[in-house]
Amino acid sequence: MKNKVINALSYFSVTFAPFIFPFIVWLVSQNEPDIHKNAKKAFLLHLVPIILTIILFIVIGTTGIVLQNANTTGFIFIILVAIVALIDLIIYIYNIYLGIKILITD
Repeated sequence: MKNKVINALSYFSVTFAPFIFPFIVWLVSQNEPDIHKNAKKAFLLHLVPIILTIILFIVIGTTGIVLQNANTTGFIFIILVAIVALIDLIIYIYNIYLGIKILITD
């Protein structure tokens, strides 16, 4: 039961301590392969939105510098923010799903 709770918390931590909690669990749980595997997966899933956001700002900054057109850059920004927000929402829901799945399986 203890492993289930820690594994589920690694995924649920997307709401209260994204990437920090699973990273700590991943480092501490070297002797527990099940916890180690789930914490690593949760950590990587929590990093995806951060990486996407950084890429978004790099692309928008580059687009703004290259095009030097506020209207086009604004339009591209709105489209990319919508795409990144949708991906972030899907990853958030997927993390919650994985946490619940761990708790209800035997």
